[in-house]
Amino acid sequence: MKMQTVLITGASSGIGAATARWLARQGMRVVLTARRQDRLEALAREIRAQGGSALTIPADLADPSARRRLVHQIEETWGPVEVLVNNAGFGYYATLEETPWEVVERMFAVNILAMIHLVQLVVPGMRRLGRGHIINIASVAGYISTPPLTVYSATKFAVVGLSEGLRRELKPHGIHVTVISPGPVRTEFGRVASGLAVDPGEVPGGLHPEAVARAIARALRRPVREIVIPARYRPAIWINRALPRLVDWGAARQGQAWLRHIEEARRRHKREAKETALNDPNRLIP
Repeated sequence: MKMQTVLITGASSGIGAATARWLARQGMRVVLTARRQDRLEALAREIRAQGGSALTIPADLADPSARRRLVHQIEETWGPVEVLVNNAGFGYYATLEETPWEVVERMFAVNILAMIHLVQLVVPGMRRLGRGHIINIASVAGYISTPPLTVYSATKFAVVGLSEGLRRELKPHGIHVTVISPGPVRTEFGRVASGLAVDPGEVPGGLHPEAVARAIARALRRPVREIVIPARYRPAIWINRALPRLVDWGAARQGQAWLRHIEEARRRHKREAKETALNDPNRLIP
């Protein structure tokens, strides 16, 4: 693993940042990309202070030209990408009917189209080297679709299917493909998905991002097709396939309760924001 060049998308926080720290400690040269340049630079400084190598390239992965520039800059600086960690992605708490179309488009652009495009861009370099590894971050939601994350789940189902086909395509070229499907992880995901400062759908006992980073490092050392983490979700995936009607009933009830909880949190947030504004001594009084 030492001195291999690894591109990590969504590296400004959560799983991406934890993975960058972990792989840099293993001696890999990490390329950090996301939209938040200040966070990328802070993470790169931290990695370099510990003796690691880090390159920051801010990019909006929804933009195809930004993806092309990203890979070109890496190849100009450090040569071909040897490991690609497709981690960037986001969700949105709402029913399909209530999800704005622009959110649907951006979610597919970031969660799946960017992933496909980056694979197309890095595979030629991996083939020239005769080796490589692509790690695609999916989710348990890529096997069990539960409202209010129906659209997000659809993107993760696509990630699982893409990874399966890619694995069969690229194996003859010495390129490994691993899909990693975590359960709930303690990241900014829920806050972004809800638009609130606190994640209203947070699941107690959610994974720490470093647990996923360790799974990624483990897959790089000993390539495997798939990792579901934690393993206790494997029976749930099996039950969803074998007894879908049972899961339909439970998921529908859970989804309705989740939506009510999120709506209550949003109303509470609006009330608190209004009260804060009314109590502001500097506000203009008409």
